[in-house]
Amino acid sequence: MSASDPLLEDAALTRLAEAGAVRPSDPVMHCNYGPHPDQFVEVHGVPAEDSPVVVFVHGGYFREHIDLSHARPLARALAAAGAVCVLVEYRRVGGAHCRSDVTAALDFTLDSLPQWGLGPTARERVTVSGHSAGGCLVLAWASHLGEAGPPVRLRPLAPVTDLFREVVDGLGNGAVLDYMGLRPEEDLAAYLEEDPRSRAALIPDRVDVLTLHGDADATVDIDFSRAFPARLRELTGANHADLVDPESEHFPAVVDFLLEAAGPEPRT
Repeated sequence: MSASDPLLEDAALTRLAEAGAVRPSDPVMHCNYGPHPDQFVEVHGVPAEDSPVVVFVHGGYFREHIDLSHARPLARALAAAGAVCVLVEYRRVGGAHCRSDVTAALDFTLDSLPQWGLGPTARERVTVSGHSAGGCLVLAWASHLGEAGPPVRLRPLAPVTDLFREVVDGLGNGAVLDYMGLRPEEDLAAYLEEDPRSRAALIPDRVDVLTLHGDADATVDIDFSRAFPARLRELTGANHADLVDPESEHFPAVVDFLLEAAGPEPRT
């Protein structure tokens, strides 16, 4: 397996963030789901009754200084493809704050879809996705859902799936340890509440999980997704940033992946 340079991948995300300033011409709606300045969503695209909807949780290894700006080019690209993309911002410190914010944002979004002009059946057209740490958060969110409820289409992109291994290996310059605050042996219960791999069996059958991961990812190795008990689609030659970069040659495959119509399938 080939791998790209993680410094180049970080530079690509920085370039995306610099390009992510909202232009006046962008059809963006800003909605708060809580009182904190980082508790909001941006709605990109022009809602219609039959629009596909992607709710997207950005990554950044839980670092406070990495906000949703680097995901705006992705949101604009999905909007250009005819979708409505709901970008989720959240508090990126304090462990469970992230997951609790993502849960609140998803609840708010799903309840708000009809008010945004997406029609009464909009929930049936929703794909929930997240990149990197965002993929970790949506997988953790899904593991706390109950068996009862509507089907959920979950499409993580290069997700962080094993917080224990991240801490042991010191990946992301110790980002997960900074996020959790304590090592697993110091607070095992906290890790068991947040760690996707530990909670994979708790994801209810109504959640259809299909992961997309590039096999040249030098930031979150594809082996994380290969070891996770869910279906995986590998993107040959793609690195970590390619999955959120509209300028990447691999990005059309990401758009197809997020927007393809697919009903729930049994998990393997």
